[in-house]
Amino acid sequence: MQHVLKWVGITLLVLIVAIALLLAFFDWNRLRAPISSQISSQLDRRFEIQGDLDVKLGWTPRITVNKIELANAEWGSEPEMLSLDRLVFSIRLPDLLKGKIVLPEIHLSRPRVLLEKNADGKGNWAFKTDEETETERTEFPKIGRLTLDESKLVYRDPTLDTELDISASAVGAAKEQAVELQGQGRFEGEPFTLKAQGGSLLELWEKRKPYPVDLEMTAGETKVVVEGTFADPVQLREPKLSIELQGDSLDMLTPFIGVPMAETPSYKFNGHVTRSGESWHIHDLDGKMGGSDIAGEVTYSTPEERPFLQANIKSRRLDFKDLVGFIGVDPTPEEKERPRIFPDEPYSPEAMRSADADVNFYSDNIITPNLPIDEFKTHLHVDHGKLTLDPLNFRIDIGQIASVITMDAGKDLIVTKADIKIREVPLKRLLADTQFEQESDGMFFGQIGLDTTGNSVAEMLGRGNGDVTLLMEQGHISSLLVELAGLDVAESLGLLLTEDKSTRVRCIIGNFKVNDGIMKTAPFMIDTADTNINITGQIDLGKETVDLRLDANPKDVSLLAARVPVNVTGTFKSPTVMPDRSSLAAKAGISAALGVLLTPVATIIPWVDWGLGEDSACHALIDEAQADDAAAQRKPSPGRSGNKGPAKRNAD
Repeated sequence: MQHVLKWVGITLLVLIVAIALLLAFFDWNRLRAPISSQISSQLDRRFEIQGDLDVKLGWTPRITVNKIELANAEWGSEPEMLSLDRLVFSIRLPDLLKGKIVLPEIHLSRPRVLLEKNADGKGNWAFKTDEETETERTEFPKIGRLTLDESKLVYRDPTLDTELDISASAVGAAKEQAVELQGQGRFEGEPFTLKAQGGSLLELWEKRKPYPVDLEMTAGETKVVVEGTFADPVQLREPKLSIELQGDSLDMLTPFIGVPMAETPSYKFNGHVTRSGESWHIHDLDGKMGGSDIAGEVTYSTPEERPFLQANIKSRRLDFKDLVGFIGVDPTPEEKERPRIFPDEPYSPEAMRSADADVNFYSDNIITPNLPIDEFKTHLHVDHGKLTLDPLNFRIDIGQIASVITMDAGKDLIVTKADIKIREVPLKRLLADTQFEQESDGMFFGQIGLDTTGNSVAEMLGRGNGDVTLLMEQGHISSLLVELAGLDVAESLGLLLTEDKSTRVRCIIGNFKVNDGIMKTAPFMIDTADTNINITGQIDLGKETVDLRLDANPKDVSLLAARVPVNVTGTFKSPTVMPDRSSLAAKAGISAALGVLLTPVATIIPWVDWGLGEDSACHALIDEAQADDAAAQRKPSPGRSGNKGPAKRNAD
């Protein structure tokens, strides 16, 4: 046995010496072709080691690779995606045998990396590799010293007019060393800068110690500042970050988050960022947008590669003009005088289809220039291009304007439906802070139902079809307000009968049939204490013009038995109100005609739903009109058998 062991030992020693001599004099360049071929096969892209390959043996081998190239995609703007003059690294074999990767040093000389997209949005980093495997933090190499010499990263996206030039540096011993990135260029045509700094490389290995990050990025006037830590920076796990966002308009964030945002005034927000699975959460969001305060919670995720934004937002002080960008109006104060009233900035169906959202927004402190609102509440839901606002509610005193709006952007032309209900809105509040407030009173009710197509508010209204009904009862209208239309007009309608400061209005019933953007009266009646006013004509929402005629009919025989009709014509922005001198109104009272005019309204207004009681003036007006209409239908025709005699007929 001793003899056998002796020769086994000699044989092993000879083999070890032979292997050592072989490795010592081995030409490592013979491995360049097999290594290059293997990597090229795995990436389906040319990979080549063009320079010398050398290995210094020991328990910590030191490998040097010169001149490395990785080919770009076939459509790339340059031949190489990656080039490297020299790579030098050492690796500890004892640790490698234990399953750990320890690299005492890495030196990269003149690394050049080009990342770019083509016109179809495909990146050159998409390789035909096997299924990607997730790398745990414990598998990240432990690096003792990293040196980057003249490193450069270029990112190009011609579809977004974007080109970024970023340099990286890492010097010093591992414990004191910090990784730094600096970049500049343009992002969507705007000047771009980047400054980022991470902790030491050893902190990447120490999983119990959070890894610090500090980032500042600007793109035009948009600025993002992030500071905090990651429990695992490789997988971006367990972030505890503070974030600051500011810029000229929220729509500039769209390229970063993939969710279309509206044009807004300048903003500045602060918050704290955490992560749960694939969802990023912004907690304690607080800041300003224009003259409005914004606070709440925001969650962003990309389930099935589709961006999804969820938010609960509350405004402590909401300036309503800060939201006009969401309906297609320029929110900037430098906006020039517009020739039209309705917003004509188009929505993008493609943008509406690009992401989903679920947003709740609430405010009970609202500033509006013309319409006093006490509370605003809405729930926005977007699912594959179908947008729903349910509800979209405004509270005014005890009244409410409650709406449900749907917009379907499944095709290039948006299909919109609107259901709006107006309940008990006080006229006095609508005239708040004006000289007419004290002498005006009454409650407004209404219902609007429209179906339309179009990609802007102006286009939608110009193509709308549906029904509009408005009603006001038991109110007063300031005589000063009536006088704004001119004294002749007021006298023509018989509204200035006394020196009282207001004119009592029993009921206003206005019904419009809407067809292709044209609202035709069907009918429109004003019942005052002394006069009934019949309004006929149409309003063209597409052209923003009005063509109405107002005929006044006194209830009793008086000097006002013949009134001059009033014509309201022109554009919404510059209407003309003039008495019609060419004709006289009919001298007969209007009560006989009320039945014909108001009976259709009685069938379309849901009185009970609107909250009108049996003692409602409008209810009584229609009941009276219906009774007169029924009586007129029962009255026998002259000359028919059994009819009343001439005297009786004349009495009737």
